[in-house]
Amino acid sequence: MDFILKRAEVKDAELLAEMRLEMRKERETASCPMSDEEFYQYLLTFFREHLADGSFISYIVYDGTQAAACSGLSIQVHPPTFENPTGKHGYITNMFTRPAWRRMGIAKLLVDQLAEAAKETGCAQLFLNASPMGRSVYVRYGFQPVNGEMSFTLPH
Repeated sequence: MDFILKRAEVKDAELLAEMRLEMRKERETASCPMSDEEFYQYLLTFFREHLADGSFISYIVYDGTQAAACSGLSIQVHPPTFENPTGKHGYITNMFTRPAWRRMGIAKLLVDQLAEAAKETGCAQLFLNASPMGRSVYVRYGFQPVNGEMSFTLPH
């Protein structure tokens, strides 16, 4: 198949929000504490704001006119370290391929593009949280598990 790879623009925010909602519904075991429409509005706000300011880079893969997959890269800045003197790193997120297009190499194509975009923005490292379905793609790509990270959910 001949796929078309396109860097997302602000005008693509609706499509990215729709695909992210699809992805979350497929992957999440817990139910969303708000309506789909309310969550969609949060997504739309995020994509519009961060695509516009360049802190989020996204690619969409099309099969003809149908959106088959999407990806995202959040550019994060932290104090420099010896390993990462720029302090910039990319966090890969929003990786989603619709079921009809899975196992066709699209995820690798998207990671290639995100890695190139990360280099262009000065990122020294890439991080991600792999779903069980996507883990093998990232391991083959060369991602390594990182221990020591912790998270805490702030109370509302």
